[in-house]
Amino acid sequence: MIKFSAPQPIFHCAILSLLFLGMFGSFPQEAFCQNTDDAPQGVSIERAALTLIAPDRFRVPLEVSPLRTLSIVTPMDGVVRDVFVKVGDSIQEQMEVIRLDSQVFAMELKRAQAVHEVAKIALAQATEPKAKQLLEAKLNVAKIELELAAFRSEQTILRTNLTGTVTELSVAPGQFVRAGDLLARVVDPTQLYVQIPAERGNIEVGKTVPLTIEDQTAEATVEAILPPLPEFNPLRELFISVATARLVIDSKDGRFTPGQAVVSNMVPKFPVAEIQILALKTDTETPDSERMVQVIRDGFVRTIPVQVLGQVGQTHIFVSGRFSPNDELIVSSSQTLEDGSWVRPMHLETEAPKTPSRTPSPAPAPRTGF
Repeated sequence: MIKFSAPQPIFHCAILSLLFLGMFGSFPQEAFCQNTDDAPQGVSIERAALTLIAPDRFRVPLEVSPLRTLSIVTPMDGVVRDVFVKVGDSIQEQMEVIRLDSQVFAMELKRAQAVHEVAKIALAQATEPKAKQLLEAKLNVAKIELELAAFRSEQTILRTNLTGTVTELSVAPGQFVRAGDLLARVVDPTQLYVQIPAERGNIEVGKTVPLTIEDQTAEATVEAILPPLPEFNPLRELFISVATARLVIDSKDGRFTPGQAVVSNMVPKFPVAEIQILALKTDTETPDSERMVQVIRDGFVRTIPVQVLGQVGQTHIFVSGRFSPNDELIVSSSQTLEDGSWVRPMHLETEAPKTPSRTPSPAPAPRTGF
């Protein structure tokens, strides 16, 4: 059993540093001391090494997106005559956004109107039954051609079917466009959604859950539970059953906007370690009962708040916290260890350093002269 002591009464003793880890190669339960009234007392501590996993392999960019998006494309080849909006404008449903050059279509419409009028006059002047029947058919054809010309002329006026905000505009007056080209994009900022990783058994469709969007908290409704997205697959190492939760956020008050970052409790921000559940502690003084662990770092006891991830069997759990590569986990101790306590091996207090003995060198043999 190795003894430890603290140089000052306010410090508690704890486990060996990494030097002793290298000397003994294991982490047995050892004796430590807490210096009270200048008399060292034994403290029993169990420690364990930490194997850290970098959080980069689990990070996934999450952001809110508009639930409804409208892409405005041109239905025909033509030249842009007018653009009535700019990026960032708020527009109403059926508002005119862009107009194409309509001179050709306007002339076609006038011609169709004239043909239709001629057909009407011819039918009115016909007297023979057979002639009337033929002229009625011609009038129907003229009517259809008039409707088609009017429709094509109307297609030069591009309107929005969505009340929202213009987020993209890719044309200018005088620009030639082809049928199918994207001219503008409009989004509805009042209804947003995000797809985040979730544990399948801990979420339910139709329920309302809290969601952290940057520095604010929103109430989101679970719209669907879907298979995990490919970018969520690394999280399978930390959780048993990973799914994708599609959440809908009401933002009619304008609190949130598309593109804002979302924070997920399943995506660790700091290094990840697998620890014994016994080492996990709860700070009952905080409103949310913050979880934490204690480690030995450079000879000092450090208390580290941690994010609890998935459980591994009955005895271990994954946590994420501000760990350092040389940290040693304090699994348990017989006495409370205060954060910041300085520790060192107890035998350094009770044993004097040994000075290696020196054996007198034998006297040199006399040299014989010649």
